[in-house]
Amino acid sequence: MDPTEGYGRALTWSPQAPHYNIVHVLISWLVAGVSVFVAAAIVPHVSVGGFSDALAAAVLIAALNAVLPPIVAALRLPFTLALGFVLVLVLDAVMLLLASHITTRTIRVDNFWWALLASVVISASMLVLEVIFGANDDDTYSLRVIRRIARRQGGAARTDTPGIVFLEIDGLARPVLQRAIRDGNAPHMASWLERGTHRLDEWEPDLSSQTG
Repeated sequence: MDPTEGYGRALTWSPQAPHYNIVHVLISWLVAGVSVFVAAAIVPHVSVGGFSDALAAAVLIAALNAVLPPIVAALRLPFTLALGFVLVLVLDAVMLLLASHITTRTIRVDNFWWALLASVVISASMLVLEVIFGANDDDTYSLRVIRRIARRQGGAARTDTPGIVFLEIDGLARPVLQRAIRDGNAPHMASWLERGTHRLDEWEPDLSSQTG
């Protein structure tokens, strides 16, 4: 197949509902189980019977995670940006405690503070393992949570006021994009500028242009 076939043509796209990938779900489950097992091995007063119990605890925590975070996310709290990280850790600790109370044979946590420390270890372990195994590149769950919150908040307000759509391309400087438009490598963007419906502005962020 010619890799340049269809180059420059308008893309055809139709919206589709996101679907879970079973392989991704299994990898995420194993990552969560390993993270729980690591936390139980490191944090005092937190224990699991074995790796199979860690996997079972991961399922239970995932079930609680499907219920509690969307409820908290729907709340309009002051200083949400500043309190977000702390709120997530506290919520993780609460879910560990709930899992411990629901089934003491699977996971045991003595009190809230040990649960909080364990949640930090679990989050750190999951972050590393998800990057290694590529388990952090599926936004299906996030999209479903956003849809759920949107339904609770009611219908969208109709307005004629133009909105703003932000698209991020990491590390793309304005001169690079201008050269791509000039050389015909970004024909769709070039057509926007030619019609006058869009403009190309330079933006200098306070932080470096990196993610993660």
